[in-house]
Amino acid sequence: MAEAAPTDKFLIVAAIDFGTAYSGYALSFRKTPTQIQTNQGWNAGSEKLISHKAPTCVLVKPNKQFDSFGFEAENKYVDLMEDEEHEGWMFFRRFKMILHNSEVFSKIENAS
Repeated sequence: MAEAAPTDKFLIVAAIDFGTAYSGYALSFRKTPTQIQTNQGWNAGSEKLISHKAPTCVLVKPNKQFDSFGFEAENKYVDLMEDEEHEGWMFFRRFKMILHNSEVFSKIENAS
């Protein structure tokens, strides 16, 4: 088993909650470890709803490059569809459990 690195070398500790439906994060600094900071809020589609978590979804450009994540991805894809410009774009939603299937993950990895 690998030996853990000394913690005094790290300035920040970050945690990512990569969920099936929603994702979020938290962090704290070494000098103030009990002052845990979270995202103050992502704006949802109407931009009137603020949430500490964002939908676990990703928008990928036609050239297979990452475009956006969460509410931003949802909003942009809706705009593209309304303008009938979504052809070739890839919108992935609630995909976390699918990644456990190595065959699917391999296809995504080899597509780039």
